[in-house]
Amino acid sequence: MSLSLSFPDWMVLFTVLGISLMFGLYMSYRKKSSHSSSNFFLGGRSITWAIVGASLLATNIGAEHLVGLSGDSYRYGLAAGSVEIMTVIPLGIACIILFPHYIKNKVYTIPEFLELRFNKHARTFFSIFMLIISIMTKLAFTIFAGALVLHGLLGWNIMTTVVCIAIIVALYTMIGGYTAVAYSDTIQVSIMIVGGIIMVAVGLNKVGGWNELVERVPDMMSIAKPYDDPVYPFWGILATAFYAGAFYWGIDQVNVQRVLAAPDLKNARRGAMFAIFLKLFPVFIFALPGVIAFALFPNELKGDETKQTFILLLNKLLPTGLRGLLLASLLGALMTSLIAVLNSISTLVVRDFVVKLKPGLSDRKQVTAGRYMIFIAALLGIAAAWLVYKNEEGLYKYLQTISAYLVIPIFPAIFFGIISKKVTAKGAGVSVLVGVLLSTIFVIDQLVGPETGKQLFPFLHHPLTLNFFVIDQLVGPETGKQFFPFLHHPLTLNFGYRGLWAEILITIVLFSVSAFTEKTAPEKLATTTINFRGKIARFEGIKDWRLHLAALFVLTLSIYFWLK
Repeated sequence: MSLSLSFPDWMVLFTVLGISLMFGLYMSYRKKSSHSSSNFFLGGRSITWAIVGASLLATNIGAEHLVGLSGDSYRYGLAAGSVEIMTVIPLGIACIILFPHYIKNKVYTIPEFLELRFNKHARTFFSIFMLIISIMTKLAFTIFAGALVLHGLLGWNIMTTVVCIAIIVALYTMIGGYTAVAYSDTIQVSIMIVGGIIMVAVGLNKVGGWNELVERVPDMMSIAKPYDDPVYPFWGILATAFYAGAFYWGIDQVNVQRVLAAPDLKNARRGAMFAIFLKLFPVFIFALPGVIAFALFPNELKGDETKQTFILLLNKLLPTGLRGLLLASLLGALMTSLIAVLNSISTLVVRDFVVKLKPGLSDRKQVTAGRYMIFIAALLGIAAAWLVYKNEEGLYKYLQTISAYLVIPIFPAIFFGIISKKVTAKGAGVSVLVGVLLSTIFVIDQLVGPETGKQLFPFLHHPLTLNFFVIDQLVGPETGKQFFPFLHHPLTLNFGYRGLWAEILITIVLFSVSAFTEKTAPEKLATTTINFRGKIARFEGIKDWRLHLAALFVLTLSIYFWLK
């Protein structure tokens, strides 16, 4: 399926996208982003709360949301967007527990904080770990998703498009740095929300209104599926919000770097509250259009064809001009999310490796090193995107599987390392090692495919293998039920539940080893862990972020009960 664009569509597309990107470069020039490492990597730590919030959303919303979320909603209904409005939980946790310690210590990277809490080895390990996650999942998936859209639009070769996107975005990032990212994000978020609202309004009008949509597809309008739903169980998604979500919003360098750019904790927290509010929109402006498409064109797309839902909507719902606006929002989302990843990768490499090797390196040379690293990262992203291209199990499967496997081992050590003074460096190391060894095997097994996987890891493909992380797809559900009945219980079938059990086991290892190893020096703990005996900050009335968080929590619950 190809998208039909007229000359006015192209004009709107290039005008809107050009204004957004040029505004980012203008602000980068105005704020002299190339003059110091702080300016280039963190916008001079002068990014106010509104821009922090918009940048958090723009970093999170890439082309995969506009394409993948509408496609999944065409198949599964609004429940596909349920994870989107769970953000109040992980960002709330980050604001209460994580962000205060990052801001207090004025770190550039999360690995830098881990050196303060544990040791230099923790910093090196986690920096390498985040580089792997950023390149193998974020860069690869976002570039490839964008290439798929342009392939559907113009018929371009997918890998050729991947190369073009990566090079163009790398050049923009090398010129503008983080400041260009932050300010272009504000315009892109506005375009995405306005464009999405227009698409929903046009779609609802064609369906006959909200009530008519509910009557046509009642089952697809429920956002909270039963606990035993195999794809989007409410309680499984809720569990995921506490560990994978908290990692993503509160520990992942790509997202947290937006917060680190704030001048103080007050702006950081207010920015996070604004991001939570903005994250209530995607379920309506990205997921709901997929349900509308199903109601209007129920037999148009089947199986993998549902990836074309976004293009179907543009072709059949929107008039000339508006198609260009929506496409501009998609390409803008693609570019800003990629820019954010490239900027974070360069920050990790320069601050955690280059500066460590050359402590006296000047700010200008740090910026130059960062620019070189951005280009190298783009090349690595192209290679990783090729892996996605060759992965026979599909786009979303790749992202969810690889991300989840890489996140699970590391979260307990960092999260409980801030909460508890009892967690030691050795305890953290052993717990991470146990999780990473398993995850590495499963990631490789996933990437190489079943045939090669059988040769490399035959024990994973034997019907008697005890696999707590992956549904035994090779033996099939019936055989699997006979060998592993506990794995086919409703509370173990979905990854959200399995991830929770895995986190519990890793946490037990963390505290068990910590109990019998050398304690952390008190001076390290003073600025890196929670002081439960400290005074609670004075309530600031209507401006207090805690009041905002409570209001957003109530609003989120209201949406769930409304769409339940």
